[in-house]
Amino acid sequence: MLKRVAAFLLIMALWKFDSVAQVVTYANLSEKFIFQINAVKITGDNEMSFKKIVYLNIYQKNSKIVQKIKFTSGDLYDAFKSDSSARSYITGKNKNAEVDDCDFGDIVVADLNFDGKEDIAVKYNYTVDAGPTYLFYIQDSSGHFKLDHYLTNNVEFFPQYINAKHKTLTTQVHANVSQEGKKTFRYNSSTKKWHLIRWIMIEG
Repeated sequence: MLKRVAAFLLIMALWKFDSVAQVVTYANLSEKFIFQINAVKITGDNEMSFKKIVYLNIYQKNSKIVQKIKFTSGDLYDAFKSDSSARSYITGKNKNAEVDDCDFGDIVVADLNFDGKEDIAVKYNYTVDAGPTYLFYIQDSSGHFKLDHYLTNNVEFFPQYINAKHKTLTTQVHANVSQEGKKTFRYNSSTKKWHLIRWIMIEG
């Protein structure tokens, strides 16, 4: 009984803390851009929900606004609190930081479609046992970021392995009590389409 009460109080404390919006600036993830996130908890009847309205502003290094992105997240009770929870495969910021439960950070910058441009993945939702899912935004020729529906809906998790030579992304996440699911996706730069080329179960 005491454990249940303690757990409830912890959740309520997190909810109270999370109800205050914070603006986090990520200045060291990109060679060209500065990212700023303001996540506001959605208030309503369900106090146990941690859904947020997320405002992502993208600036050039000279502080000129490039783009504004807005989305409603899933349950993210402890995301977007600090610029330390971020990773960049472009500048090297936290590139080799330990990955805990497939959580690569609140925002990740990398070249995800192998065209030499910086792309971004933004944390979207926490799953029960496989880690967070992400929204994937690909930079186009005009320097704007567009939501990639295939990566967002099919890859979902940030890839454990990025292979530029073979143009593949590979995720590896917890699937059941004793196994992990490993999926590999290949990008065809001619057709600009992704394909799932391998899906195996391995002992976790």
